[in-house]
Amino acid sequence: MAARARVNLFRSPWDLELVAQSLLGVCRFDDFQAELGISRQVLAERLKELTAEEIFVRQQYQSRPDRYEYRLTRKGRDLLPVVEEMTEWAQRWRGHTTGNIHPQEVR
Repeated sequence: MAARARVNLFRSPWDLELVAQSLLGVCRFDDFQAELGISRQVLAERLKELTAEEIFVRQQYQSRPDRYEYRLTRKGRDLLPVVEEMTEWAQRWRGHTTGNIHPQEVR
């Protein structure tokens, strides 16, 4: 049952990174690109998708040329605990190669 209830929100490995960077205060296209080293085409595609999913909202901050910021919506900000847990998990298991789970490590 639980497996069927999972949502495939992050369709690209970049999606979680974009949300995490946004939680750290990054909101402009060029800043996302500089922080992540992502191609402009992929970044534009991912931001468009995440905006359509209402994770981000696009807000104009300059005209001539038009430039936008991507801000997390309430729905997007609600991902903070998910990002924190995934970060903690990665820190705990980074470099862990044995694959053995010790009972004292399980909460």
